[in-house]
Amino acid sequence: MAGRSGSGWGRAAVLLLGVVALVIVGTSVLVGTQLLSSTGGDQAQRAVEPSGAKQDPPKAVEETTEAKEPEKADSADKKDEAKKDSPAEQKKETDDQEQVEIAASEPDPASASASASASASASAEATTEEASASASAEATTEEASASAAASAPADTTMSLSVPSIGLSTTVYEGTAEGSLTAGTGHLAGTGYPWIPGSNTYVAGHRLGYPGTGSDHIFWDLPSVAIGDPVSLTDANGQTYDYAVSEILEVPITDLSVTEPIGSDVVSLQTCIEDYGDYWTAGPNWNVRYVVRAEKV
Repeated sequence: MAGRSGSGWGRAAVLLLGVVALVIVGTSVLVGTQLLSSTGGDQAQRAVEPSGAKQDPPKAVEETTEAKEPEKADSADKKDEAKKDSPAEQKKETDDQEQVEIAASEPDPASASASASASASASAEATTEEASASASAEATTEEASASAAASAPADTTMSLSVPSIGLSTTVYEGTAEGSLTAGTGHLAGTGYPWIPGSNTYVAGHRLGYPGTGSDHIFWDLPSVAIGDPVSLTDANGQTYDYAVSEILEVPITDLSVTEPIGSDVVSLQTCIEDYGDYWTAGPNWNVRYVVRAEKV
């Protein structure tokens, strides 16, 4: 009995498990059927009206993209402008500009060389011309000196004539008292009329000594006017003509009036009492009175 009873319970348990399994299987089939039914409806609905039909068409999306392209371009331009406005870019542009200006200002080596060559050539020509002119002037001076030496009289005694004051006297060599007492004297170291560029300097007393060639010899010298003729005649009989060009009043210590002035002149010197005082007869004779005549 016990074996049968245990065997019955076992069978009942197996049967119960089978029923439960059937219930579970049936339930699963039912649920799956509903799910399939629902899914099929959705697919049918999508077939009638696609889920994307209510969205904007793709063209609108492309237009939006195209519309945004200028913004991208504007953004790129702004970036470029910002980049140009940056200090680094400005410095680069400035450096580039400076390099261009420097390159433009720098002379072409070939042109510079040609210019330097031309300048050197011109300088050389000018130097050559100056040397030639100098040599020519020296040659002329030497020729004049040679000619003067050839024509120079052996005796340096001369005759002086100033027609406007009726003066005619002898010019002796040197200004020692012997020469000045005899007439007038030629200052040693100054030129002669036969030597080009000379300042032939002749001195004489204002009062002199009675009964000699110096008596009042240059008393009337202050009466000589600009343009009056003056002449010197050398021992060979050669006459040199001059015209009064200036009148000077200088201290007795001023020797500059005896120096050459660059042209052929004769200077006649006497003494006066003071500046502007031409007719007081001494006794001080503080001023030198010089009549200068230029060769004509």
